[in-house]
Amino acid sequence: MDKGKVFTIGLWAILGVNYLFDFSSWVNYFAVLLLAIHLIEYVVFFKRIKDSEDNLFYGFLMTLIFGVLYIQPLKK
Repeated sequence: MDKGKVFTIGLWAILGVNYLFDFSSWVNYFAVLLLAIHLIEYVVFFKRIKDSEDNLFYGFLMTLIFGVLYIQPLKK
């Protein structure tokens, strides 16, 4: 796993802890914004995800978690 994906998993872990303990509402807004951006990425790159060897649900999860880090290496 590359450094970008490790960083992303760490970021999501921090966002999850903040959601559970509510340290800052701004961090929760950032998490919602990040989820919205990744949902838009899924819609924009749907054809590339569909044409990949992965199934759609796996592609959806990976796009929500990693975003462009998952989409970049997929075939065009």
